Amino acid sequence: MKKLLSKLYLLLLMAFTVFMMVVIWDVTLGKLVAEFRHRKLSQQATEMKAGQKEASETTTFKQAILEGEKRVKHYLGYRVLEQRWLKGHFHHIDFDFKPDKHNYCINCHGDMPHDKVKELRAFGNMHASFIGCQTCHVRLEGSARTGVFKWYDRTTGEIVDSPVEKGTQAGAYNAKIIPFERIDGRLQRVDTPERVAFARDYRKNEKTLTDIQKSKAKKIIHKIVSKKPYLCGDCHRKEGSLLPFKELGYPQERINVIVSTEVVGMIHKYTEFYMPRILHPGESEEK
Repeated sequence: MKKLLSKLYLLLLMAFTVFMMVVIWDVTLGKLVAEFRHRKLSQQATEMKAGQKEASETTTFKQAILEGEKRVKHYLGYRVLEQRWLKGHFHHIDFDFKPDKHNYCINCHGDMPHDKVKELRAFGNMHASFIGCQTCHVRLEGSARTGVFKWYDRTTGEIVDSPVEKGTQAGAYNAKIIPFERIDGRLQRVDTPERVAFARDYRKNEKTLTDIQKSKAKKIIHKIVSKKPYLCGDCHRKEGSLLPFKELGYPQERINVIVSTEVVGMIHKYTEFYMPRILHPGESEEK
């Protein structure tokens, strides 16, 4: 009996010791650890809420300002500019530009090569987005002239079906018009594989060539280029237009606009520009 009581006493003592250790831990170190954990969790919760709020504000701004309005893209030759779409705005072309990887002219002259004549450069560069350089700058004469023009894919260079559809704006298709010539009775593209390869080889080796070699190579490349290119009036006219719009897939409604008197009149008459007198104070009427 005495041994049993001794064992119970020891068990009670051990339980009391463990209890006191727990109490001491909670009162001292345990409290500090709990406080530290609580502070850490509070800090994380605060940061999470702040992040959610910022993300919410960013999304709201994006939806209200950027996604809430229709956007259009304009190719500037060196970058693509994205702007807000305005209904009826004159300058909208509205297309996702794909660089022309086939036309060898742009390797040296760029996608927007027209910059000398200020009255024509804007129109020229706009047309360069869907008309191959050779179409205007190569005048085929005699038996070489065929009057045949077709569309080629910007990326692959392959001849493709007409991308022109009713209501489609200029530049909204990823193809360009290229002329065909007749050599030895055979119909072929003006931008033959041989001409493309020669121009690209020149560009690749240009830095290693002498001035004489460069001059000789340029003469060969530009041999088919005419000194006098076709101008606006050669296509924008009702009779004898350079481009066979019907064969190129243009619907009659679109053709009527292209050769309309408004377009032709603008090309032929708008050659001089006058600034309002209010912008030149002090100048006499005679001046």
